[in-house]
Amino acid sequence: MEPSIYEYPDIFRRARLESPGEIPTEVIFLQQVWKRHRKSPTRRILDIACGDSPHGRLLAGDGFEVVGIDRSPTMIAAGRRKASALANLRFYRRPIEKFTLPERLFDAAIFMSETFPVIVENADLLAHLKSVGRALERGGLYCIDIDRQDPLPRVPQRTMWRERTARAAGVALGIREFHRPIAWHSPLHSIYELECTVNFPAGAVTTRDLIPVRYTIPATLELAALASGMFKMVAAYSDLSFTKPLDKCRYRWTGVLRRV
Repeated sequence: MEPSIYEYPDIFRRARLESPGEIPTEVIFLQQVWKRHRKSPTRRILDIACGDSPHGRLLAGDGFEVVGIDRSPTMIAAGRRKASALANLRFYRRPIEKFTLPERLFDAAIFMSETFPVIVENADLLAHLKSVGRALERGGLYCIDIDRQDPLPRVPQRTMWRERTARAAGVALGIREFHRPIAWHSPLHSIYELECTVNFPAGAVTTRDLIPVRYTIPATLELAALASGMFKMVAAYSDLSFTKPLDKCRYRWTGVLRRV
């Protein structure tokens, strides 16, 4: 079985098209959101599906207390290694659909890198929101980063979307992306297949990841928040901007939920 690109923490973000400087910009935006929507100071942050927690490392460096959760032992190990000098950043290996933590309540939670729509099933989505809600103080904020999801044509068979190259951690990457068929009654926006050839000096390794993506727009996030009984949606921002209307959104949007 081919390995996952997530087994290579220093490579996967570039394979997923993360831009240089993107994460520091996101961290600044998050701090502005907290100031805008919370009356009390924001000090304790829960970083969900954190990977090696680049957001958490920056926030911890700014004096926040951060806890990261992720299902991948490889990512958790990389995060602990990179954050070894930061006493205010801790990690737990947890599934994102349903979890508990031996921690006191948080002021805010974040789910970045446009990963939230991988929670596909209704039961998993509600369990996730309830788990996050139980981890937050009343009035705490949950900021969710979501890719703009334009309608895609349904494909009858596995179909090439695009092919590209990149470099990360000093190695060349060959990247091929595919769309997969979806049933008409599915809530999915796409089934995204990511194939990467990583040209290590000792020999090439091909990784493959199949990523189902739920169709998520502001209205459906608002409905899920209400259905969970834990949250009310208070804002949706386009492209890390407080002024750009949703109609002008180009790339991604941020949903802001408040714990009720």
